[in-house]
Amino acid sequence: MKTKGTKILKKVVASALAAAFILCAVPTSSITARAAVKVDISETTQALNKRGKLVYKETGNKMVTITPGTYAKNVLSIAINDQNAKVKNIKCAKKLKYKLSRIEYDDNTDKIIYRFSFYTSKTPKRLFNFKFTVNGEPYSVFINATSPIEKATFGNQELSTRTGLGTANYVTDLSKGKIKVKMGNNYSLESIQVGKYKNVTTNGKTEPVLYWTQIKNNKKVILSTQKQVIDEDSHDIVENSMYATTIIRVNYKYNKNGNTGSVDYYLNKIVDADN
Repeated sequence: MKTKGTKILKKVVASALAAAFILCAVPTSSITARAAVKVDISETTQALNKRGKLVYKETGNKMVTITPGTYAKNVLSIAINDQNAKVKNIKCAKKLKYKLSRIEYDDNTDKIIYRFSFYTSKTPKRLFNFKFTVNGEPYSVFINATSPIEKATFGNQELSTRTGLGTANYVTDLSKGKIKVKMGNNYSLESIQVGKYKNVTTNGKTEPVLYWTQIKNNKKVILSTQKQVIDEDSHDIVENSMYATTIIRVNYKYNKNGNTGSVDYYLNKIVDADN
């Protein structure tokens, strides 16, 4: 005698077999949804953290701004959520040199990140279109090669991001002077900051910490006279700098799209030499 439960079970089995037959007759490509590859494009800049250490920081800009004649601190970051996806078919003007300078895997976001660096000499062309594909999908980014700052001076000397006063390793004999900044076309001055290091001791460890103050354009700045010191409590590491560093940071805005950024100038003064 067949029970009602047996009849129901037979119907379920028959339905499952029919579904399996239909499933086998359908191509795999039409029933398997391919996970979408997500590509995030952004400008990344080298910035100083609170301790004055150089770190990479996202600016939030979709356009990368570089200064002609200078190896750019701003790079293009392409973050992809598929480790097997590749950046291919790059197309770029010959006057804009580029280099895949870094590839890294981000454990926090589970993404592979490609970073491209750029360089161009002074040229009438202002905007370059950098094109590439990821999994066959086309992407393009504008590389803006207009100089944010037309001219910046400290005292009667011109600051430079290439050679001389204002570069990271240049030493100045000046002790004070007015900072004067003239912005380039389509740029506006947001603010000027002055960064100085102070040696801070915490739990027996001394290390330099960078502090910022804000000044107005064409105002006098007195350079720092405090050298940077690192001293571990165990005295296993003792480091004394010969010079004191003052950093002039010019914050700007690109008026055409509201993108923001900054340019840093370094003023190093010898304050402690043995002879």
